[in-house]
Amino acid sequence: MDEIGMFTALRPRPEPLDVSGARDRLASAIAGTPVQRRAPRGTLFAAAGGLVAARARLAWTLGLSVAVAAALVAGVMVAVQPSSPAVLTAQLLADRASAAALAQPAVSPGQWVYRVLDWKAPVFRKAGSTVHTQAGWETADGLVTYGNAGTLGAGGDLPSYSQLESLPSSPAALDAYLERTQGKTYPALDPQAMSVFVTIRGMLENYVVPPALQAEMYQALALLPGVAVDSHVTAIDGRVGVAFVMPHDSRGSVSEIILNPSTYAFMADAMFGDHGTLNIEEAVVEQVIVGAPGSTQPDLTPPGPAELLAEQAARGVESIPDDSTNALALLPSQAYGATWVLRQLRTATGSQTVWATGDDSQQASYVDGTLAVCARTAACAASTRWLMPAGPGYSIVMPQDAPSKLPSSIPQLLATLNSYSTGCADVAGDCNAVNAIVNMAFGYVTQIGGSWFLLLASIPGVTVAHLTDVTGQADIALRFPFRDGVTEILFKASDYALVGYVRDGVQTVLTKAIAVTGPGSLKQRCESYQVPVPGC
Repeated sequence: MDEIGMFTALRPRPEPLDVSGARDRLASAIAGTPVQRRAPRGTLFAAAGGLVAARARLAWTLGLSVAVAAALVAGVMVAVQPSSPAVLTAQLLADRASAAALAQPAVSPGQWVYRVLDWKAPVFRKAGSTVHTQAGWETADGLVTYGNAGTLGAGGDLPSYSQLESLPSSPAALDAYLERTQGKTYPALDPQAMSVFVTIRGMLENYVVPPALQAEMYQALALLPGVAVDSHVTAIDGRVGVAFVMPHDSRGSVSEIILNPSTYAFMADAMFGDHGTLNIEEAVVEQVIVGAPGSTQPDLTPPGPAELLAEQAARGVESIPDDSTNALALLPSQAYGATWVLRQLRTATGSQTVWATGDDSQQASYVDGTLAVCARTAACAASTRWLMPAGPGYSIVMPQDAPSKLPSSIPQLLATLNSYSTGCADVAGDCNAVNAIVNMAFGYVTQIGGSWFLLLASIPGVTVAHLTDVTGQADIALRFPFRDGVTEILFKASDYALVGYVRDGVQTVLTKAIAVTGPGSLKQRCESYQVPVPGC
């Protein structure tokens, strides 16, 4: 869905300049030109005017900032309000958008964003012409989501968020780099320019782009051959914006990056086919930088160590590569419960091998050299140390061919998991919830939700510690202020994979987990997996 765009609310054009305050002077300086009536979609307006020299990002952003500051000191406008409407060129729009971007606060990749999106995509038959609304949270890098987030995902054709700081540091160089690296061929009058346009659009809609780079992107748009401006663009909900427009062909097919005409913040994008027929359009109804998933209040407080660790762990379970060492995650979900799994567990006193079905209804291990198999319904169940000793039943966690019955909301999930008795003495705290999560993660074959880790980071008193586990591996731990039960959850420091826990003072590390043909088998059951996995 990377063709879908974003829109935010239109505010009326600012009143004439009030020289009594610097903030008002800056707003008026940026706002400058009144909105014009819009011509039909596909009609090209003023093309890019002026050139931006290929200077370092810092140099040209400082130059822009100094120009704005000088105008404020002098009490004059950057763009003097003309007696008659000025033509809004791509370069003028880029300058205003760049100045607005540079005034925004920088946030970390893990900062949470609350976003409400409206979208429609008639080009997709199932979506139809209905306007759909999604509301939820995602991190600034777009990699972790919570709720019904309308994230479009980073997409394989975009530079990753971690690559943004290494992008070329001037608008012209950025255009050239994206032309070389974004190798799609678009059916357009200028395929290379369209490739750059679509890539910049994708980064603006998928990420909270750092201010200096965002300013550079707008300047890069103004340099593209054929780019034009539409000074009156109507969004799907009736709000009006101004847009950079890139024509696909001479029949009215265009792509648009739409900005708020008062704040010049990125507001939306849209794509129209022949003769102005809408293909895809999306509006950002609301976007707020918040302090945590679940909050809708503005908060620029950066995430703490526990929250960042939880986000890294969530990224790992939500985007497992085909060559992942966590092979169980690559099993087809319908086979989870019945599949026999070999697990090797290491403690300070030695190693243990345990076989169990994915739903932990049967378990096996060697006792005095003899393989003992036990079902939960048998008499031996009472003396068996089950991998899943207490917590939600498997039919709740992983219903057959249905979504999990566990709540997706963090507060509701916390309350539900705390309702299970897991043997904690500290029943007034969240010990039962933490124990239930560990039991499910290490006792079942299941799809671990990223919200589980976000919940763990929200436990009062949780801290982060770096340690070397019983296998000699470097780990990062979430530590909980409980008197008994699970007091630590361990993640591998190199990739944040969930690897172990400390329960009642005993550290246990999972060193191996593979699907096998049955109890006692050491052979990996390769035909069970949907894709090739290590060892098969």
